Amino acid sequence: MSTIKAQNLREKTDQELLDQIAQEKKRIFDATVRGASGEAIKPHEKREGKRLIARIQTILRERALRAKLEARIAKLQPASLKAAPKFANLAKREARPQTSRIRARHWSPASEADRAAVNLAEAKRQRAALQRQDVGQGK
Repeated sequence: MSTIKAQNLREKTDQELLDQIAQEKKRIFDATVRGASGEAIKPHEKREGKRLIARIQTILRERALRAKLEARIAKLQPASLKAAPKFANLAKREARPQTSRIRARHWSPASEADRAAVNLAEAKRQRAALQRQDVGQGK
């Protein structure tokens, strides 16, 4: 079995990935049963299967997180329109994948709209950190 790369997995739909997980779990179980019956097995095949399952689960988790963030951004955008200018600018600027959270440093958000603007900027930062070309998501 050749190693399947994450890039090839990203081209598949969620259902295809779930089917592949079921297939890999069955292969691992069959190899375990063959090993218990005394038949020679190749341990690297079980190891590759487990890693493939983990890779697929990671891709599915990224897609779920991305969808959750999109819903959060859509909810926060209307609420952040009434924010004070310094908070509105924070929410409007282009988000970059930073390692640290976005915080209103020297001023605290007083109104609900200001908090929504800060939360919107943080959600955009998280979305930028998850950005990868995921072809299968749109199918």
